[in-house]
Amino acid sequence: VGGRASGAGAGAMATTLVDDDEPMEYVLLNKSDAKVYPVPPATSADGHRAADWQEAIKPVSVRVVAKGKDVIVKLFNRDSEKSLFVQCIIPDGDHEKWCERVIDSSRYWVLKVVNGQRHAFVGFGFSDRNDAFDFNCCLSDFKSQFVDRDKAAEEISSPMKDLSLKEGQKIQVNLPGLAEKRRPQAPSSGHASGGFGGLAPPPPPPSGGSFGLAPPPAAAS
Repeated sequence: VGGRASGAGAGAMATTLVDDDEPMEYVLLNKSDAKVYPVPPATSADGHRAADWQEAIKPVSVRVVAKGKDVIVKLFNRDSEKSLFVQCIIPDGDHEKWCERVIDSSRYWVLKVVNGQRHAFVGFGFSDRNDAFDFNCCLSDFKSQFVDRDKAAEEISSPMKDLSLKEGQKIQVNLPGLAEKRRPQAPSSGHASGGFGGLAPPPPPPSGGSFGLAPPPAAAS
């Protein structure tokens, strides 16, 4: 019966090294009921479809193993020797590039198996939907706990950039509405007393009359 390794145990073993500083290999998941399928070329850019697969090649058991920050998906023959059929090494736990889920089912995946400069695609799937769920969670949990977490810690611990102004440096800020300079006001040219706005005052009225009118003629005797 397969099962997932506990989080505490996995975390403890993930930090354990052997004498020669080689990361220790430990098991994350064991499932005994799966099948391998030949994978034809994908008919869509969206990905592979399990409906396009033919009959299964053979039954296998699935084991997920962690080694440092890498995950290894191993498929074993279900014979008396339990020999290794094929394995897929996933660097840095980035399983989406190496173990791709089909687009029409949640129980089937496509492994990218690399051998030197050559690679091949192998399909496999679980008979039990719960086994498929455990497998998917196992890959996702490992990446989030041991890979993404370490990357976030490295970013936090990296030195902060010096954003202070050096000697002689200035900051120019352009604010909308203040770019145009105000026009200087022309100084007033008239300062005569009694004038308004630079205008000369009116002339005084002529002597002997009011408002500039001639006096009436004298009456005849």
